[in-house]
Amino acid sequence: MKHDALTQWIAGCAVAPGMLGGGVRLPDGACLTESFNETWPPEHLDKALPLLAIALTMFSNYGFAPRWLTWTFAQGQIRIAAHSSGLLLALVTEPNTPAAQNLDQFTEQFLALDFSH
Repeated sequence: MKHDALTQWIAGCAVAPGMLGGGVRLPDGACLTESFNETWPPEHLDKALPLLAIALTMFSNYGFAPRWLTWTFAQGQIRIAAHSSGLLLALVTEPNTPAAQNLDQFTEQFLALDFSH
């Protein structure tokens, strides 16, 4: 899957009310991020994705291999999921919104994407 298609998929997540932003960290460390709300600039996710990747690596180093991790804050949730291709997804939602309720669905869609071409 090319970067344009990946960016389109991320943008498609914005249809769910309450989705603040989304992004993917590529295996080379570059990030493709989108903001869907003016209160959540894409720079937030650009800065958070490397840290989230480290957190996931730390879990893996200790024998834990979660399909995804979700942090819940008063302002919302951040979900990360590692794809077998090496891509790392991050989605940020407002609390108690359709986006937050559909995080599992978005994550499953991402994990099922074929990035081989």
